[in-house]
Amino acid sequence: MEGKCVMTQTCVNPDNIPDYDACIPEAHKEPVDPQPMTGTGWPSVIGGGSCTNATDCNDKGQCVNGGCVCRKDGMAAGPHCGEFAIQCPAYKENACCSWQQNQAMAENFKLVASVFAKNSAGGCDACAANLMNLWCGLVCSPEQDQFMEMAHAWPSTNYRPDPMTGKEKVKVLEINVALAKGFTCAVFDSCKNTAMASMAAAMKSSLGFLNYQMQVGAVGHGEFITMSFNASKDKSFDHDVLKCSNYSEVIETRETLPTQAQMLESIASKSTDDKQCPCGACRATCDAHTSGGNHIHVVDDPISVFSGFSTKLVAAAYGLLVIFVFFWNKWKNQ
Repeated sequence: MEGKCVMTQTCVNPDNIPDYDACIPEAHKEPVDPQPMTGTGWPSVIGGGSCTNATDCNDKGQCVNGGCVCRKDGMAAGPHCGEFAIQCPAYKENACCSWQQNQAMAENFKLVASVFAKNSAGGCDACAANLMNLWCGLVCSPEQDQFMEMAHAWPSTNYRPDPMTGKEKVKVLEINVALAKGFTCAVFDSCKNTAMASMAAAMKSSLGFLNYQMQVGAVGHGEFITMSFNASKDKSFDHDVLKCSNYSEVIETRETLPTQAQMLESIASKSTDDKQCPCGACRATCDAHTSGGNHIHVVDDPISVFSGFSTKLVAAAYGLLVIFVFFWNKWKNQ
């Protein structure tokens, strides 16, 4: 049976600044067929547009011999570098995501890279790439209906507090997602020793870590996603995962990764010696990820995603990272 799409987005939040109520993802009233990433809103080229100076290239590239050469940042695309590069090339031919969602992911992936990547600074490039792969799969997979369902009757909207901003009532699309246990545990293994993962008790388990990203981190952008394990493998989201202890295989599979993941320092490198994160022992969390493992227990009332959560601490951390990225990019492009 061919897959179907159950959600989309038809609006844009400029600069990825949420407007809470006016522009959020939407549930399809009835599942629809996936489509290729072509047509209005999707870039067909990267650079090449005629120009006389960098302004003609939207200040996202340089004018070289009368043609725009876009920055190689995984974001700039289009003839004059004013569009957003396709973020999830693995789904380019058949996808459930809209160009509006592609634009939102471009901005979000920039933040994911800033928070979770960079092996030399306490992050893990494999973790960041795995999280981007997860988002690409959830939003763009042409088999969305196999692992995703709306939490309520159409249009499946609800109101939730946003702990990152303190806003008490934010309109969200509520979604339930089933994950393969092995995938969930492997992603957690790659991320559990990063600095950000140590900030809340709720991020100390595999499901807690991912639910934290999909709830605390996503409410401000109109989504509230609850994840759980599914005993049926063909009814859950699964994907290959880069192991933090050794992800040298990425040299052969780099082009299938999310575009910004391809730009991460150790992943972009041609060397095999730097494909390891400083993740301590990098021990597997779930007994080699078998269904009979006893290290993770799925319970009816799991730990709250807000347990141990310091709103001010995490908001400040994200805020400082965003400010740092802004000024770093500004300095780099001078």
